[in-house]
Amino acid sequence: MSDQDLNPADVLNLPHALILLMGASGTGKTRASRMFPPHQVLRADDFRELCASDPGDQRVNRPAWEALGIVLGARLRLGLTTVVDATNSGAVNRQALISGGRSHGAPVVALLMGTAPSVAQTRNAARPANRQVPPDTVALQHEQIVAAHPNLEKEGFDHIVFAESLPVLGNALDRLARKERTAEPVADVRRVFGDAATELFDWDTPSRDEQFRTGTFGAGGDSLRVRWMDDADPFDIRFEALVSCPADWCPGPAWTPVHSVADLAAAHRNAPADESECTRCDA
Repeated sequence: MSDQDLNPADVLNLPHALILLMGASGTGKTRASRMFPPHQVLRADDFRELCASDPGDQRVNRPAWEALGIVLGARLRLGLTTVVDATNSGAVNRQALISGGRSHGAPVVALLMGTAPSVAQTRNAARPANRQVPPDTVALQHEQIVAAHPNLEKEGFDHIVFAESLPVLGNALDRLARKERTAEPVADVRRVFGDAATELFDWDTPSRDEQFRTGTFGAGGDSLRVRWMDDADPFDIRFEALVSCPADWCPGPAWTPVHSVADLAAAHRNAPADESECTRCDA
């Protein structure tokens, strides 16, 4: 079956599919992968980072791909759609992935990036040093994929689709909007402090303050209490953290504004980056 048998947008809803992103470094593969749920996407860079604490460390390519293959095999055996975010420019590597998909009865899709080589080179040059690929390698990757394109069906792909034919941005934004709506209890925490810090957070139920909504960052036996200053302005999300009173003679409590994870860390050390307002000093 070729790409002509498939409405390009339907690639997003194929059951039990193996989708291989194909494009030289800098062509926007990871951006395109954002239209899929994160748990569906296996990135070579992520596995290199797991192996070497550096997504650009090419010395761990072999163990990184072995680990990726183990996870991919487990997902295919369970009948789960999986996206592989890598250049996939080498025929040998592609064949191993295609064989794995076919052995588990999964339709195999080539999702090609049509980005111009000059754009890919510019993006690649703007990356941090440990993520840059030599320009001649980027050019070679592009040449390999262009040469392979006419024969992808013969390689075993069931569908060949160009990313540019898909509503990539719209689907990515819709997915993120759905995630934001379902995460509403901590949406404001996520906006201010990010995903990783949000994993350490719970709203207090009930709130420990009659006037403000309170919550706690906690891990192990350690915690930091915060309160949300709701003034009904969605563009002014304000949090304060509970700290000791700056006056030695007063037990407090006191609150200090926190706008970032760095502010949270400073408040937790009781060395707030901003001024603290005591609730008892003037009592």
